[in-house]
Amino acid sequence: MGIMSNSTILASSLVILSSLTIGVASGLISFYVGSESLKSVNTPPENPTQKINEQEKEVQDNKKFSIIPEQKILVKVYDYVHKQQEASKVKQSQSNSNPQ
Repeated sequence: MGIMSNSTILASSLVILSSLTIGVASGLISFYVGSESLKSVNTPPENPTQKINEQEKEVQDNKKFSIIPEQKILVKVYDYVHKQQEASKVKQSQSNSNPQ
């Protein structure tokens, strides 16, 4: 039994050691390949989001905040809805009068 347990321990240790070695080697190779692929990547000379923020700030400075009266909004919505309803009625009447 002593020989059997020693060979089992030896085989298990060999599997664990080889797994660790392969994992470390794979990690090192991946790190090397990744760093080599990023060598040609450069950062942009200026931050593009900074430009966008500056443009938005200029637009906001030019536009003053004003509260729109609720009545104006309701009138626009009412007109839009009724135009859509009229357009759909016209389409329905045209499709009913022109059977193909």
